[in-house]
Amino acid sequence: MGCNKVKLCVCILISVLSKTVLGQQSEIDAVRNVSQSLNQFALRLLSETTNRLGSSNNLAISPYTVWSLLSIIAEGANGNTALQLEQVLMLPSNKELFRRNYKSLTKYLLQQTEGVQLDLNSAIFTTNDQNLNRGYQNMVKNFYGVDIMPTNFNNVAEAVNSINSYVAAATQNRIKNFVSVDDVVNAEIMMISTLFFKGKWKIPFNRTATHLDRFYDDSDNFKGQVNMMYQVGEYPYTILSNLKSHAVELPYGKGDRMSLIIILPRKGESLESVLKQMAVTPFSYVLNALEVAAEQFGEELVQVYLPRFSINSDLNLNEVLDHMGIKDAFNAYAADLLGIFSHCLYVSRVIQEAKIEVNEEGTVAASASGGSLQNKSPPPKFHANRGFAYFLVDKPTRSIVFTGKVSNPNSICDNCSRRQ
Repeated sequence: MGCNKVKLCVCILISVLSKTVLGQQSEIDAVRNVSQSLNQFALRLLSETTNRLGSSNNLAISPYTVWSLLSIIAEGANGNTALQLEQVLMLPSNKELFRRNYKSLTKYLLQQTEGVQLDLNSAIFTTNDQNLNRGYQNMVKNFYGVDIMPTNFNNVAEAVNSINSYVAAATQNRIKNFVSVDDVVNAEIMMISTLFFKGKWKIPFNRTATHLDRFYDDSDNFKGQVNMMYQVGEYPYTILSNLKSHAVELPYGKGDRMSLIIILPRKGESLESVLKQMAVTPFSYVLNALEVAAEQFGEELVQVYLPRFSINSDLNLNEVLDHMGIKDAFNAYAADLLGIFSHCLYVSRVIQEAKIEVNEEGTVAASASGGSLQNKSPPPKFHANRGFAYFLVDKPTRSIVFTGKVSNPNSICDNCSRRQ
């Protein structure tokens, strides 16, 4: 482009903490159309990140915040940079309609339910002397709810303190030192998105039933022991024949608002292969199958065995997003983000810190075809004693807001993934 490039640092942060109708049907339908794009991106991101980190690593990630911030960046992109972002994020061609539906999605996600708390915040930190394009600034504030935060990046220590203070407040001090000097040095703009979730199980697990249990890998080799929680309840449960997996839905709070969906590959199937298949399968296939199960077997009991786990993932997502098809935005010579402001700009890094804790009380954090159903008498057993994936889902909008996997029993309480 013939101009000096300015580094744009994009930071996505999530803290997930324990558990967790709507308006006009036409609006919900429109919101669900947006969530389909989010969910397909979420499934690809989970599969690609799993592939990069390795099948033996545990993972916590918030696809919603990554998708949200990259959508905000796409609003300021042109040419091939915009095309790549739109294709990977699965954004519709009608931007005005997408903006309105995105705003509606945010409104529904932020509705509070007893036993469930979900907070979302986004901000653009920018130098005082770099004026954002006025039209872009107004648009992201109006439709995406972005806070514009003037920041003195010439004073790196001051900039780091400002950003970390914002993040700490947004996550109720769960994450206090999100960015470091290395993340901020030479930056002119930094974008932050935070998600904080806290929910209590609709049916809490009984702590006295938690016991040590063996955990196995995909080949049925013993990997270690876990604190296995146990509960018998009226949970939606089904077999997903297309994914060669079992699925169970564990609701949070009162009402039919948010749930944690666990996908457990059947014996002999690897979790990695299931995630790859999910990346090319609409998530509605899982949701529809569980809805059918709830309708047909709503009063049937299911035995659920689920490990108590805590995961902290601290990731640099550049390589993953590049492999997914977002290339030019990270290239100082090819990026076209002139819609944000008149200076040439590129994305230097996309980082995310995500935490999730699942225990007996709850969680603190982040297709048209239905599955074939098995006869539920006697009560089936859902025994998550091998690798499984989890999805924190907002039921009314059918949106995945947090996801990840558990594969390694020896690190479910330790930091398992650091920025690479």
